[in-house]
Amino acid sequence: MVKPAFAATRYYFTAFLSTAVTVTYLPIWLNERGISDAQIGLINTVPMLGILLFSVLAGRLADRAPDWKQAIMIGTGAAALFSLLLGFAEGFWAILLVWTLTILPAGLVNPVADAATLRLSMRAGFSFGATRAWGTVGYLSMCFATGYLIIWFGAGAFVWLFAATCALRFVSSTGLPKLRAPDGPRTVPSGRILSREVVEAFRPWVLLPVIAGAILFSNHMVMNAFSSLVWKEQGISEPAIGGLIALGAAAEALTMFMWNRINTRFPARVLISLAAVAAILRWAGMTFSPPLAVLAIMQLGQAVSFTFAYLGCLYFINKRTDENISAEAQSLFGVMMQGISILVVAGFGVVFGLFGAQAFWMCVALSVAALGMVQVSLKMHGTDQAG
Repeated sequence: MVKPAFAATRYYFTAFLSTAVTVTYLPIWLNERGISDAQIGLINTVPMLGILLFSVLAGRLADRAPDWKQAIMIGTGAAALFSLLLGFAEGFWAILLVWTLTILPAGLVNPVADAATLRLSMRAGFSFGATRAWGTVGYLSMCFATGYLIIWFGAGAFVWLFAATCALRFVSSTGLPKLRAPDGPRTVPSGRILSREVVEAFRPWVLLPVIAGAILFSNHMVMNAFSSLVWKEQGISEPAIGGLIALGAAAEALTMFMWNRINTRFPARVLISLAAVAAILRWAGMTFSPPLAVLAIMQLGQAVSFTFAYLGCLYFINKRTDENISAEAQSLFGVMMQGISILVVAGFGVVFGLFGAQAFWMCVALSVAALGMVQVSLKMHGTDQAG
């Protein structure tokens, strides 16, 4: 029988393979099919809007299911099924429909998988951080593999490569163990948009660090969207830009592998505070257009600015909620991350058009605000074993 830790790690290794294929080649594939830049933006945005609207509902339904594994299988299975239609879609509206039906169900169960695997890891005694790190390893590996596979097999390989990675994710989900505690008490949360139990759990001193974590996450989405453009304008070559991006992801993965040691030594809100400080320094450095060597050091800061905030929030929420609302609570955090990211990335684009790299002062200001939120939370309720 496959051990729970290995089954969860196998799932996360495959969880972001299709995302890597998408990031690497989707815009090029769409452009070759006559899709305009504005339409490409809509194809990427509409599934995100759907995730914002339905993520909490999906989390509530997953919490009511006999086991979270069922929700994960349904979401990844639907994505794998609809991905098979992508090659037959012709024109903007058909591609938009198929793409939304593929991305939306998988996106809705991502927070469910995080909540479920985190609970499982605490019962089974393995590190969720190390398990999640294999998702980053798989993502990076697939980014490199996609480039070579497209060169070898041509642009048409994108469709079957995307479908194959969606299928692998579904197959891995079927191998997950039972994710709920076998003898845990079960109650059905009450409430309409949000369950009463989630509202009660997210008291102000709990909500503030979670919002801070979502803000810090959004700043990294700015980096994903604009860093290559900023560095290109500074005269940095494409191979060097690729190396910088890979370096940040590698630092992130290494920290996740070490997470069990970090998480047991520091309360969650302390880790989120450290992430905010690292973010302030990192984004301030971006405004000075530093040389390549300094940028490399700054990219290593992703180990703290991203990982401490993201995993810190996941653990903080996990320890403040029980299994009956775990997926809903993590889905709410996912909505915050996505919603704030859309606003921040859109706002940064406007400011960047006016001031160039100086727009990163906007990210500095947001990180300062995030740090302030955590400090207010600490004054409202001091640290304890749960953060």
